[in-house]
Amino acid sequence: MSALKFTAIIATIFLAVPLVAQPAPAIPLTRIPAGSFTMGADDVTLSPAITNGFGVMSSRPAHGDWDEHPAHKVTITHDFQIANHLITVAEFQQFDPSYKAVAAYPDYAAGISYNQAVAFCAWLTKKTGKPYRLPTEAEWEYAARAGTQSPCFTGDAPPAPGQANAWGVIMSEGTPEWVADWYAPYPSAGQTDPTGPEHGTFRVVRGGGLDFRKSKPGEDYPATAPYFMRSANRVTMAPSFASKQGNIGFRVVQAPSLEPHPSPAEQYFFWTGVKQTPIDVSEGPDPTKPFYRTHELFPNLNGKSMPDVGWRLGLARGLGINYHNSAVQVLANGDIVAAYYNTPDKEDDPDQTVMVMRRRVGTETWDMPEPWPALADAACAAPVFWNDRGRLWLFFGFPRLIGAPPFAFTTSDDNGATWAPIQFPYFPAPIGPYVSQPINSIVRAKDGTIYIPTDSTGHGAGGLPAASAVWATRDNGKTWYDTGGRTGGRHTTIVIAKNGDILGFGGKNSEIDGHMPLSISSDGGKTWRVTVTPFDELISGERPSVIRLASGRLFFVADHNPNHEKHIHKDGAFVALSNDDGKNWKMKRLPADILTVGYVTATQGPNGLIHIVTSKNTVNYEIVLNEAWVLADDNTTTPEPDSIGTVTKHTEKWPHGKLKAEWGTTRANDGEILLEGPQTFYFEDGGTQWTANFHLGKRVGDEIFYRANGKKEWAKSYNADGTWTWRTFDEAGKQTTESHWRGKTLVDCEFANTN
Repeated sequence: MSALKFTAIIATIFLAVPLVAQPAPAIPLTRIPAGSFTMGADDVTLSPAITNGFGVMSSRPAHGDWDEHPAHKVTITHDFQIANHLITVAEFQQFDPSYKAVAAYPDYAAGISYNQAVAFCAWLTKKTGKPYRLPTEAEWEYAARAGTQSPCFTGDAPPAPGQANAWGVIMSEGTPEWVADWYAPYPSAGQTDPTGPEHGTFRVVRGGGLDFRKSKPGEDYPATAPYFMRSANRVTMAPSFASKQGNIGFRVVQAPSLEPHPSPAEQYFFWTGVKQTPIDVSEGPDPTKPFYRTHELFPNLNGKSMPDVGWRLGLARGLGINYHNSAVQVLANGDIVAAYYNTPDKEDDPDQTVMVMRRRVGTETWDMPEPWPALADAACAAPVFWNDRGRLWLFFGFPRLIGAPPFAFTTSDDNGATWAPIQFPYFPAPIGPYVSQPINSIVRAKDGTIYIPTDSTGHGAGGLPAASAVWATRDNGKTWYDTGGRTGGRHTTIVIAKNGDILGFGGKNSEIDGHMPLSISSDGGKTWRVTVTPFDELISGERPSVIRLASGRLFFVADHNPNHEKHIHKDGAFVALSNDDGKNWKMKRLPADILTVGYVTATQGPNGLIHIVTSKNTVNYEIVLNEAWVLADDNTTTPEPDSIGTVTKHTEKWPHGKLKAEWGTTRANDGEILLEGPQTFYFEDGGTQWTANFHLGKRVGDEIFYRANGKKEWAKSYNADGTWTWRTFDEAGKQTTESHWRGKTLVDCEFANTN
């Protein structure tokens, strides 16, 4: 079943709940007059009382979050009536008698999904004969400000509980509430009756935060911190998110549905120019000869500010400076995708997102990373990619989300060009303790059961001091269950043994005589027994990875930690092969520039090459190697290819028959299939979208990316010595920036005078 159908069925269930006759609640409403206001955050520096971290997070941006800018004029052309308060428990129970109040939030119907809120509005409309709906994001902020332009309608300090604004509405109390819009960055121009994008990944939430770190009675910092109670603050969440411990509620407006005035939807380069035509890359470099090569992953701004410099130069807004907790997968079309968590400063910051990047089939360099999935003010972490026979799954977690499930997931059937709506696991039976942090290994057993581990709390198998949980589904994600047991370590990475057992290696904060534990389950995760591995124990900042290779061997990668020290990351890392499911290992130290692999992940492509992505190293790499290199005695690095074979031309068309892409490939003298010559992608209407030139998989000459209006969005020029120039342009085609790079490292930059 597709995720879209799943969402539709859930919505139908909620609409069907109140078929038993119930009276409609008499919801008090306040009329809001038509008018204009400035929406978003201006350039006034916020008071430290608003931006300070309250001891639980890094300080917030001094001028509000980037997605609150630019402040722009919005005109509301219609009067509307808005509920004076969030829908209460009693009011919601008239729609759904089975609803039970969330103990921490008894004053309103909390833990409600967007889909449930929309269903309530439809029910109320039918009951009363009057049009009810959720407020648009603009209507919500207009009503919340009540004619003010200060951070809160009460000034710098948030309102007291139950305090109404000048228009008589109780808002911005720190209680988050759904609004109607899909989320996207604001346009630069003014708007009239905006309704948000026509489609998206997340819906907007207003009025309060979603994350907590340290709770006190009646307070969930930073969810109720003043910063998140500002009128301009934007929060987002997937529309299907509902939780028995959650804090999202909603209010209604009584007003006719609006004519759509959509703004541009979010778009990512990661989704763009994705080939669907498989290229046969099953044959690669000679598997009998050692192969080892690295590709640098992340941009290096040489100490310059990411928001002030990086974003202006063309790096994606929301990209931070701290990347950790890796994922990697080879796709059906030959592309390689990687993901990390991405944070502006410290781990678990509310602006922490998942960050994705792509190395396209036949190329030798990674595209610049982009934040996605990127929830506003709700930290995401621990991405895991899995290629399930051509279907790409992405799992991720929520380190501080109030009411977070063990994980969320989405799927793509077109190599990551489009994605199904984000889903949350449905557990028909009660589940045990967990931490919402998926681990880097997802496996399918011979009987079809899918297993995914996450962190857990408490002690694990064998009485060890840390644990991981393992979750499973027998129906491809429609329903899930807790397998019941807990492994003997945090960040346990799993693989299916040849005899069907689940093998769980590590991960950290557990040890047996200074060595990493191995947890083994012969009953699908219900129980675990623990033994010892020959590998060093792992502590903070370290996580292993294990995969089953096409040869039948196990491949393992982790850090050395002979001194059992935290955050040292100077002892290097190793890879290992086993022919007998871990009883014996051939181990090999990685080269000296790999000081640590950190939270590492490995995968194997159809050509036999193994891809490893590192974190916490001085420079983080994708390491590409083969089994022959692990078995060899030396650490030889494979030279880059220097000659090509015959060039094969390829084309791909849009479903309606127009040309979508054309490019060439060649087999280089190192055995790899690489891009060669010009490559062009076209919009569906036939206009040119993206042009580039390649030699031996590297970009040469000019590369240009165009907007739909035919104007350049950016252009890059590549030199033979590895340096290149990046120019960006505004919507009118005027150049705005120019920067010079060597590989992934920024050398210098300049900005156009926009005065």
